[in-house]
Amino acid sequence: MISSKSRLLVPPGLDIVLQGLSRAVFETNSQNVIQFAAFYFEELTVFKEDNASLDVKNLIKQFHQPIGKYHRWK
Repeated sequence: MISSKSRLLVPPGLDIVLQGLSRAVFETNSQNVIQFAAFYFEELTVFKEDNASLDVKNLIKQFHQPIGKYHRWK
């Protein structure tokens, strides 16, 4: 029997990236999630350019490391 439901393939690393975003949203208690997500991904893009050799898991892990007392998105 063939199922009529399509299966979506999740791109590698998407779950890790979304977990990182979710964590940052909760940590900042952001009221405007869309605006915060845009800022978060802009900062992540710059960070990735400077750390191109990192895989997604380590990229997000290092991106979430505080700089002094603060995170990049605060």
